[in-house]
Amino acid sequence: MGNPLWLIVLLLVALMLAMLAAPFFDRRGKTPEVGLTRGVAVVCLVIASATTLYRLIEIAMAPALEINMPVAEFWPALPASASIQGPTAQVVDGGFSNAVVEVQGLAAGTRWLLGSSVLLQGIAMVFIGAAVISMCNGYLKQSAFRPVLAKWFSAAAVVIVVCGLGWQVIDGIAGYQASQQVLWVQFSQWDSAAEGREDLNAILGQLRPADFAVYVNLWPIWAGLGLFTTAQVFKRGRELQKDTTGLI
Repeated sequence: MGNPLWLIVLLLVALMLAMLAAPFFDRRGKTPEVGLTRGVAVVCLVIASATTLYRLIEIAMAPALEINMPVAEFWPALPASASIQGPTAQVVDGGFSNAVVEVQGLAAGTRWLLGSSVLLQGIAMVFIGAAVISMCNGYLKQSAFRPVLAKWFSAAAVVIVVCGLGWQVIDGIAGYQASQQVLWVQFSQWDSAAEGREDLNAILGQLRPADFAVYVNLWPIWAGLGLFTTAQVFKRGRELQKDTTGLI
């Protein structure tokens, strides 16, 4: 399935640009840097929403779906009777552990998992984009420490942690199910003498389904902590703004 991580990274970059550009705006409201950052965030938000909707429709209706499917570690092996010339180094351990394939006939439950993963990705991107746009609007209106900004960033922090970890787990389960559905062999038979192989898994190109395992990248936790810290900065800034109101 498509990887939306680049959109999330772009939105977070837009957030950092807005924070770096904010100190340079003047009281006359000339803020080209913040305005440009807001434009980038709006474009990313539209792309993210459209991509999420397209993927949900595709998962629901397409007969075949592209999926990153884990497989048991594999490296192709030639029969003992074969000989080749050319390689100067040999693989002694390891191999392929996943394959990006287009699969037809996926079970309905696997499609539901893929759809849930895409939906969580879309929610995370929408919240990040909305937080960036809200912050840029605050700077452009010369009210950078509005209470709504702290709420947006707090909500975005929770959403990106929950959705970011959740979609990785769900996507991993969907990939495992697809691996079982595509590669699990109940019975096999062949002429071992003619093929020169005693094991089905030794046949060139024959893959086995992966054992169940879910690998989670912890970047959503770090991103969430950064957004939550930003929310606290806005809260503190609001308090200081109130305390200094009317002072010379």
